[in-house]
Amino acid sequence: MCGFVIASASAQLISLLPWSALVIGVAATIIYSQGKNSNSMLLQVIAIGLGFGWMKCFFLG
Repeated sequence: MCGFVIASASAQLISLLPWSALVIGVAATIIYSQGKNSNSMLLQVIAIGLGFGWMKCFFLG
């Protein structure tokens, strides 16, 4: 749960950058695929947290 919250907060900070969608998208894809290959639920949760945090800040402001 802490990984999700930290990743979400980090994504909200990154969303202030001009190319934030690309940065978050690439990072989340790489982290999720690494977590999937190594069966690491923590990495998968972090990737989902990055996506959620970016979407929250982008769509809700």
